[in-house]
Amino acid sequence: MISIIIPTKNEPLINELIQEINRWVKKKHEVIVVDKSDVPPKLKMGRLIRQKSDGLGNAFLEGTEHAKGDTVVLMDGDFSHNPKYIARLLEELEHADVVIGSRFVKGGKNLDESHRKVVSLVSRKFASAILGLQIEDSMSGFGAIKREVLERIKLNPLGYKILLEIIYKSKKLGYKISEVPIIFQKRREGKTKVGMSLAGIKEVMRIFVLTIELRFGLR
Repeated sequence: MISIIIPTKNEPLINELIQEINRWVKKKHEVIVVDKSDVPPKLKMGRLIRQKSDGLGNAFLEGTEHAKGDTVVLMDGDFSHNPKYIARLLEELEHADVVIGSRFVKGGKNLDESHRKVVSLVSRKFASAILGLQIEDSMSGFGAIKREVLERIKLNPLGYKILLEIIYKSKKLGYKISEVPIIFQKRREGKTKVGMSLAGIKEVMRIFVLTIELRFGLR
């Protein structure tokens, strides 16, 4: 089974997204929405988990506690990650242990706002240099991971970029990391959680701290 985990907070199109997931994913799957909204969404399909912790990374961990699948997919809840790419991630997972939906390999594209592109560029270049990652999109929030990998690594999330932690810790254990191209879209509705706002600046600083702590085994 495939467990698709979607951390959300005030995402108005979550039901439409789940419909699209069900349309594109032909394998047996479940959709788990881990929600931190003030008013929880009324899901027509999928399973709703009210997040008890804070942060996207911790939302993912809470979702995995309820997941039944031997493969876990993480994606955003705002349509920036097109559900049609899930099949591509799963296909590549037959040859790897962790697969990242990448904006920066051949065939990928980033249609996000310009200021967010700058934030992503600085963050991923810094993380790749410090951690020695040969990954083009270490800042991706879209990926598929085999359950056995999650069971072997101890995750201690800081902020949004839990896939960075998964990539680094998986690589240290000798797991194969792969990337497949995706086109990252602008969110359809709602407000972005990270940008050139105070929250965005704080997130960049968290990425820097996370990178250093991972490098020196502090997290």
